[in-house]
Amino acid sequence: MTLSLTKGLIKADIIAARQAIEYFEQKQIKDIKNVAAYHLQQAVEKILKYQIYKSGIRIDNHRMHRHDIRMLLDYAEEENVQMIVPDYVQKHANSITEWEAGSRYDIGFSVRIDVLKKCYEIVKEWEKKV
Repeated sequence: MTLSLTKGLIKADIIAARQAIEYFEQKQIKDIKNVAAYHLQQAVEKILKYQIYKSGIRIDNHRMHRHDIRMLLDYAEEENVQMIVPDYVQKHANSITEWEAGSRYDIGFSVRIDVLKKCYEIVKEWEKKV
């Protein structure tokens, strides 16, 4: 099975993250940062999956249908998929993974705005290179 994962879907998450960051900076509503965190995690996940799908390997759906960034990186490495992955994403894979569920279900979840802004800039530039 191949997914119809497009760069447009990735860009939509990046745009949503940017809009949430901008809204937080204007209104200082804490919970909107969770929206940014979620969409950044989704963008990272989709950029990795996009590269794996484009590699042409036989896809293991069980391993692809996950939100865990580290697991996707490990899967790609095991399959010798050549990917572009920023050092920041490699280093912070576990934290970024936590943004997927934490941002939606944990009322105590919070990510600093400077962290979100840095991640946003990295992901925005990364998407252009893929």
